[in-house]
Amino acid sequence: MRVTGAAAISRRYFVMNAFDGALAALGVIVGAWSSGPIQPRFIVGAGLGMSLAMGISGFAGAYLTERAERLRRLRELERSLLVNLDSSIHGRAFRTVVLWTALVDAMSPALTALASISPFIMLSHGLVSADQAVFISITTILITIFSLGAFTGKVSKENVFISGIRMLSVGLITAFLVSILAR
Repeated sequence: MRVTGAAAISRRYFVMNAFDGALAALGVIVGAWSSGPIQPRFIVGAGLGMSLAMGISGFAGAYLTERAERLRRLRELERSLLVNLDSSIHGRAFRTVVLWTALVDAMSPALTALASISPFIMLSHGLVSADQAVFISITTILITIFSLGAFTGKVSKENVFISGIRMLSVGLITAFLVSILAR
């Protein structure tokens, strides 16, 4: 991981895709809530489908894209050195980083979306009311979005609170637009 500088790209993939998962889940939940009576089975089904699709898409897209970029760099280095680097530390690092970034890209939106719909799983088992499930889910999503923004503020050494509010604003605007369009 040190050889390739994968920490920065993993961080970016994590934040961008967790944000995508949170906003997608917010769209499903606010859209369902705005459209009429809550049907937990539909929200859970749509949420699971969305989580799976985002996970597969994230893994495949990141794997293929990172592989192409990293392979290009590895081949350029090989041409410069006039040696095959497949079994070297660079070759091993290439394979590790491609797999790692694909896993981060896949897991961050899928887990965020799954966490966001979990109150509706509780609702389907009678553990919370529909209103409580909506409240818990939307609150969880908004806290997640704010936290991702605060994290980006920490990374950029900016005001953590302001960065969190910036990202939270996108979530609130999204929820507002979905609630208007879903009626």
